[in-house]
Amino acid sequence: MYVEVPVEVLQMNPFTAIGKDSFLITAGTPDKYNTMTASWGSMGVLWGRNIVTLYVRKSRYTHQLLEENDGFTVSFFPPDMKKQLLWCGSHSGRDFDKVKETGLQPTFISSPRGPERVTFKAATLVFSCTKAACYDLDNSHFLLNQINDFYLDGDFHTVYIGFIDSILSSQ
Repeated sequence: MYVEVPVEVLQMNPFTAIGKDSFLITAGTPDKYNTMTASWGSMGVLWGRNIVTLYVRKSRYTHQLLEENDGFTVSFFPPDMKKQLLWCGSHSGRDFDKVKETGLQPTFISSPRGPERVTFKAATLVFSCTKAACYDLDNSHFLLNQINDFYLDGDFHTVYIGFIDSILSSQ
């Protein structure tokens, strides 16, 4: 069961939660969704709203579902779930049933519009977001040449900026 957390009392370190611990990005509907592990992202304020920014490569199945749907969830888990997160990050939802393979149990949360959004019962903190903007990265915008080292295969990220609709915490 989740309870809504006001952003003013949120206590998390985004640098460790995103960059060290990783998280799941989940897009789609209860009938068709995928989740992927990420360790790149950001949080802040833009256009007068609290936001989450995601970076998803076009080759990822989740990218397709982000393109097809108006919202997504960002879910954080306790440290004992690291094995499941690593598995979700190294296997494609096109080829595997991630829920079956990891034991993750999906749960559905309300959305301000459209179908419910998907997260997982083991998540301790969930950001439910509506896509506000997206754009493709390309190396014509890189000011530092070493950034190109992340894209030797040409599989650039799409940047998704999502307005945070709700922050949910497990109790």
